Amino acid sequence: MKRILLALLFTLAALFVSGQINDSGILSLLKARQQLKGLDKQELQLKQDLKLLEKSVSPQSQTLRDATTKQKLDSTVLFVASSDLLGWDKSSKDQYIYDASGRWITGIYYDWNNATKAWVNATKDDYTYNANGKWSVAISYKWNSTNSVWDNDAKQEFTYNAGGYATQILYYDWSTTANNWVYDTKYDLTYNADNTAKQFLVSSWNATTSAWDKSMKYDYTYTNSKLTQVLVSSWDTDTNDWATAMKYDYEYDAGGKITRTTYSIWAGTSWMYMMKYEYTYDTNNRIATETRSDWNLVTQWSYVAMYEFKYDGNGNNTEYYTYKWENGQWAKQTKELTTFDLNYTYADLILPSGYSVFFSPYTLATVSGGMNKPLQDIEYAWNTGTTNWDNKSKTIYYYSAGPGTGVVEQKADDASAITIYPNPVANAFNLNTTESNVQISIFDLSGSLLLSKQISGSDPVDVSFLSEGIYMAKIVTEKATVTRKFVKR
Repeated sequence: MKRILLALLFTLAALFVSGQINDSGILSLLKARQQLKGLDKQELQLKQDLKLLEKSVSPQSQTLRDATTKQKLDSTVLFVASSDLLGWDKSSKDQYIYDASGRWITGIYYDWNNATKAWVNATKDDYTYNANGKWSVAISYKWNSTNSVWDNDAKQEFTYNAGGYATQILYYDWSTTANNWVYDTKYDLTYNADNTAKQFLVSSWNATTSAWDKSMKYDYTYTNSKLTQVLVSSWDTDTNDWATAMKYDYEYDAGGKITRTTYSIWAGTSWMYMMKYEYTYDTNNRIATETRSDWNLVTQWSYVAMYEFKYDGNGNNTEYYTYKWENGQWAKQTKELTTFDLNYTYADLILPSGYSVFFSPYTLATVSGGMNKPLQDIEYAWNTGTTNWDNKSKTIYYYSAGPGTGVVEQKADDASAITIYPNPVANAFNLNTTESNVQISIFDLSGSLLLSKQISGSDPVDVSFLSEGIYMAKIVTEKATVTRKFVKR
């Protein structure tokens, strides 16, 4: 009997939107593989390809600041621990480009070439928007290093209903033989009257018959406005009908917080457990622990892994720990520590649109006004031999002023007199100003903010951490704002 079971429910993740599948959920599905490490401290990954656990980055309680204070996320750089585990080696970089309205239009992703000591193109995504500001078309490219051009790779086209919810997504692959786009997969989505997800159909393109073949179907059940079950069916080509495959059951406490998620498979005559996740919460109703157990016929439920979350007073997830069940106890695996700039909240940030992430059926409550601007994320691995944490990876976030919010240079009489010396610079430079209150910001040529600090005009500015190249320094004094170029040797 031939049944098409897709790689265990990658697509299901996109539909757990507190019962809704809106454009934010669709964006997250498409960009899950590229989202920034650290912003989502609920382990940004598909857990067993069953669900994506994420935190909202757009708290509804936030108050927008004046546009001049907004910060635009330009890029993130991932470092991996060096062979001696003491230093950091560059690994990859994600660059984000926006239009004048602050909409994400291009993402360029680089790998670090250690031999040439340079970033090399890897992949690129371009996005266009419809009249309602929603994604219309998304195209992915792969870098062709032989011809030094971007080659077409994949494309998605989106259709929405009057309420702004996606009703169809068409996926295409690029055919190098036909030199055009060819169908790959189609998603059709229907909704209840309250815009909660009703059904989600997945179809695959049959090039032989030039028709769409049914593949998977997801049906949603709600109780008291809570998503309580998702029933998954696969298309049986022998019976030419839907065959029950899996189900997902959700349980909540009296306050409406998810306490347990159970995954089961249909064993022909009855349901058989596969795995479950159980949740505990802190006093602020934020998830404190998530524990996974797997089912087996001998011991029934057995612990597998646990994830622990800790927060600061603003609700930022500053610490994240993973454990595995070993010899009857929880053994440390990894920890992640994230630092934040508390002067900015997410409402103050311009981020790639894929960060308008959806919720799983369990809604993570946060402190009002929480979640600030992430600066750096460091992941460590537990060393059982030394019983210490070893460096594993580090992500640094680079920002600049948002589109159209740059400070206009003042025409003060002494503006032209402010210079940087020496230039070129070895390790530090000076400014020829005697003012005691100077704000200096250093950017690379892509506009990424590398340094921002308050100094006295007589203080040297240490740039020893910069690689060789050309940089821009924005110098703000009480009398003038100027931009100066300098060369780092």
